[in-house]
Amino acid sequence: MACATYIELLRALPLVVVLFIAAFVVPSVLAALLPEAGGAGNTDLLARVVVTIAFFSAAYLAEVLRGGLQALPEGQQQAAYALGLNYPRTMRWVVLPQVIKASAPGLMNSFVTLFKECSLVSIVSLFELTGAVKLAISGDVAWRAYSLEVYLFVALIYWGFCHTLEWLRKNA
Repeated sequence: MACATYIELLRALPLVVVLFIAAFVVPSVLAALLPEAGGAGNTDLLARVVVTIAFFSAAYLAEVLRGGLQALPEGQQQAAYALGLNYPRTMRWVVLPQVIKASAPGLMNSFVTLFKECSLVSIVSLFELTGAVKLAISGDVAWRAYSLEVYLFVALIYWGFCHTLEWLRKNA
């Protein structure tokens, strides 16, 4: 019940809202709860954002894997027990390989979405690839003439990564 609540709660919120909560609300709450320890002043913004994205993605990946479990015929697990396999071996050798294969399209879709959503960290004042490009172009006069080429190169990086994931999904 706790896992279902966690998954449904995080899947109902946009990542931007969760990032804002991690960046601005959590430090205030921790400062109020732990004033003698300095609140969240000791915690790094990057660490909070990474943990937030990890928990957010875990909710989506859990839902994709749940769908893969539901796609698996019940007879597979019963056949493994009939062969004398115990529960851990049944999961390791029979159930999980089939679940991962059935969930592969959804898993790759989740990974591509996660990769593209990582650019949202710039909203909470962290720089990733596109933020670094923007900083380089705005800060250095020599780069301003090449802004189109730089953004096209970043787009090529995003496309290459997403295309590679799609190729892996098809050929795995």
